Amino acid sequence: MTKIIHSVCKFPLFLCFCLVTLLFGCSTPTSDKKIAPPAAPTEQIEVIAPTQLSGDRLVAKAKNEENQQAIVFLLQAATQYIKEQQLAKALHISAQLRKLPLTLGQNNYNQLNIVQVLFESGEVELAAKQLLAIETSTPSKRHLFLLANIKVQQGLLVKGIISYLNYYQQFPFTDTEQVYYLNSLFAQLTPWQFKALEKSTATHLSGWLAFAKIVATYGHEPKDLTSNLSRWQRSFPAHPATVLVSGLNSKGIEFNDSRAIENISVLLPLSGREEPLGKAIQAGILAAYQLQNANTGKSRNIRFYDTNAKPMADIVAQLHLQQPDFVIGPLLKQHVDDYLLADGSALTVATAPAENNKVALMPKEHNWTTLLLNLPEHGNLTEQQFALSMLPEDEAKQAAFSLSQKGFNSAIILSQNTAIGKRMATSFAEQWQLQTEIKPSIIYYPSGKQMQTVVKKGLDVHLSDERIYLMRNRIKENLKAEARNRRDIDMIYMFATPDQARLLKPYIDVNISPFANAIPMYASSRSHNIDSNSNTRRDLNGLTFTEIPWLLNAQQVNQNLAVEAKQLWPGRSSQLERIYAMGIDSMQLVDKVDDMQLIPMLRHKGETGTLQMNANRIISRSFSWGKYRSSRVQSVNLD
Repeated sequence: MTKIIHSVCKFPLFLCFCLVTLLFGCSTPTSDKKIAPPAAPTEQIEVIAPTQLSGDRLVAKAKNEENQQAIVFLLQAATQYIKEQQLAKALHISAQLRKLPLTLGQNNYNQLNIVQVLFESGEVELAAKQLLAIETSTPSKRHLFLLANIKVQQGLLVKGIISYLNYYQQFPFTDTEQVYYLNSLFAQLTPWQFKALEKSTATHLSGWLAFAKIVATYGHEPKDLTSNLSRWQRSFPAHPATVLVSGLNSKGIEFNDSRAIENISVLLPLSGREEPLGKAIQAGILAAYQLQNANTGKSRNIRFYDTNAKPMADIVAQLHLQQPDFVIGPLLKQHVDDYLLADGSALTVATAPAENNKVALMPKEHNWTTLLLNLPEHGNLTEQQFALSMLPEDEAKQAAFSLSQKGFNSAIILSQNTAIGKRMATSFAEQWQLQTEIKPSIIYYPSGKQMQTVVKKGLDVHLSDERIYLMRNRIKENLKAEARNRRDIDMIYMFATPDQARLLKPYIDVNISPFANAIPMYASSRSHNIDSNSNTRRDLNGLTFTEIPWLLNAQQVNQNLAVEAKQLWPGRSSQLERIYAMGIDSMQLVDKVDDMQLIPMLRHKGETGTLQMNANRIISRSFSWGKYRSSRVQSVNLD
């Protein structure tokens, strides 16, 4: 029999990727991994036991063996190279093995090596495609593990968690590292993802969901957390997450030992063009501040700085003199970047006086915690810096996910032909395609008279009109006909201003064929205006939209504050109301950001939505849903 002589790849890794791309097709790489999962489990190749030899030694042994034994050694060598993180060598061997006559088991094992190399190299989409090529009715341990990891890295968090639980069901684990990793996945769940997961069934899922709810709800109160976790342990005594309880209780003790926050500085634009925004946030902060004082009986010192009145470097120098315990702001993006830049070269008073009786200044880093009210364009946040995200893309992703769970297949997106409209439409489309594997249609409409014409064309109503026109020209008698819209869509999502939505919604309604079912219409919060009159609400009847709890009466967290705000500012716009709610939440987060960093599963139910923090210390929000019904707005539970 002939022997297999195999040389080790000495090419750079990217050349090996080119080889695999030619062999397996093209793919788009995904973003960097956010969480490092545990190492992939090892498994035997048919009847050959695992080996402790290095990849190079296994390749050398393969050169001196006959075909089948050489193939086994090469399969093991590729696996060993993966462990040694010599991914180029592993990929080269696997690609060459594909050319040899392998058994089904060997082929699947080799394919798993390829999948693992691609996954660990960040080529997640290509890894997913290669995993589908494996032919088996009983997936191996490594197969199930890689499947779960790939789904998580693709952004399919709910499906990834279910895959992990299925993996653990077939291969029960005792490694605490795996428990902590699965806990980190549950900590990433948004409320709308959590509700989708609740509809699933998997081993240990009910226990994990109950555990996550307890931590999210009571995590800010150590005593309540401890008592509720004790009850949870009695209900789920053998659950894997029991190993996490003692750690959570010890973190609760850290909460009690944390330093008190007495002096708060707030950086806002309180003059100039952005004064209305700054004053609205200031009012919200003061409302929450007074409420906290009334509830706790303690009074804090709060100081406001006008970021439009003086350079940021001067404000930071003043902060060094004041030494606040906590800073809220800045709000405007350019001020955020200036603040972070000034932070690195902040100035403080020197110990000795300078010449000419002038104050000597010298660089000094600060030690106060900061909650930024906008995301920075440049630079990373330090351990003591947090940022409140109000990105409209987050709202679009939530809407796309929630609506994709409703069973719709073919969505059409109507969006303003503006920069923000395109950002939101793109985010919605990407999330929709991720969840359904169907690419939705996007219609960008201009403002003004051409808006309805573009929408009519997008619904293909113009084609029906043209057919009717041709028929009437050919038939001499009067012809009664109704235009028909395209029948391949079952849902419409709009990114529109309130005025545009009022024109588009009834226009679409009348252009839907009387022979077709009504197409459900959904919208972002940009289409909702709290100042709308009964006629406007009637025009928008049936439209469902995302909105912050503060602007939905049934969802407001603190209705006393809402009543008070309505009395003080009865005619305030929707935009300023949203900013006011942001001020309330930012003040309430003062006592919670450190806790949320310590326990990522914690949630804050705020006026702008349910707030949660990610690993980068960015705090995002989840929206509620409202619907126009019978000339009024009602809160609805879409999830």
